[in-house]
Amino acid sequence: MRPKNITAILLSKINTTQNKIIMKTMFLCLFLSITFAFISEKTGWLEIDWKLIFIPALLVLQIIIIGTALKNRYKKH
Repeated sequence: MRPKNITAILLSKINTTQNKIIMKTMFLCLFLSITFAFISEKTGWLEIDWKLIFIPALLVLQIIIIGTALKNRYKKH
């Protein structure tokens, strides 16, 4: 039985185990970046531009994408 509406189809493709791990990793990296920026701003230890907060999460996403692509490229059949 296939779902007929497009949102159910999209959610079934997005809601995989690999995607859940990637999303959890990105949220963890984003949470750590925001926490570090907030604590350093409150203590006055380091002044951080809030526009740069999302860069670590994007770097983690790029590393995961490149690692997955390399793993799939050199997979033995």
